[in-house]
Amino acid sequence: MSSNWQDLELDEITEWPLQAQALVSVLFAVLIGAIGYWYWLSPMQDDLERFKQTETELRQQLTRRANQVAALPKVKQQIEELQDRYQHVVEQLPEEEELASLLADVNDIGIRNGLEFQRIEWAPRVEHELYFELPISIVLTGKYEDIGKFSADIAHLPRIVTLNDIDLGRSKETSRHQRVIERTELLSLEVSATTYRFKAPVGAIPTKGEK
Repeated sequence: MSSNWQDLELDEITEWPLQAQALVSVLFAVLIGAIGYWYWLSPMQDDLERFKQTETELRQQLTRRANQVAALPKVKQQIEELQDRYQHVVEQLPEEEELASLLADVNDIGIRNGLEFQRIEWAPRVEHELYFELPISIVLTGKYEDIGKFSADIAHLPRIVTLNDIDLGRSKETSRHQRVIERTELLSLEVSATTYRFKAPVGAIPTKGEK
């Protein structure tokens, strides 16, 4: 049989035995199929995998976008709440033309509580990115309970005023406007009473008196 296979000539394939022709046809079909797979189907398979990956990524993006859209009402509500809180804070901050009256209010609170001022004046304002600090430099003397009432009344002002850099100690002087008090009963308070102002947005018309 092997000698018969060796005697076969390719140019005489039409005269080969049917068994030999069938075997060659099968081998040829397998070869064509393999070539077709590697040259056509394999690249298409790679493209299919890329398409599947792209589809997965797009589905994930759509899911994220859908979640974002679903959260929009809640985000909008939070923004409105923040705007309301911001507006509430702004309304508690003094306008530029109100600063003189605010200083007078702080002075009146001290006098009503029996305190004596050695100094009450505006200190240089401190600039931040979005707002200014406007400190009032205060030095006063008085009894402990009167200083406590003064601090409480400052906290209840309609405008926001905070007490910072507090230095409280025994006074070396006696009051000139009240009965003479033992020096050990008088305290000296040095404090910065600070209020705040937001900076005007870019392009906004400055408030009268604002620099």
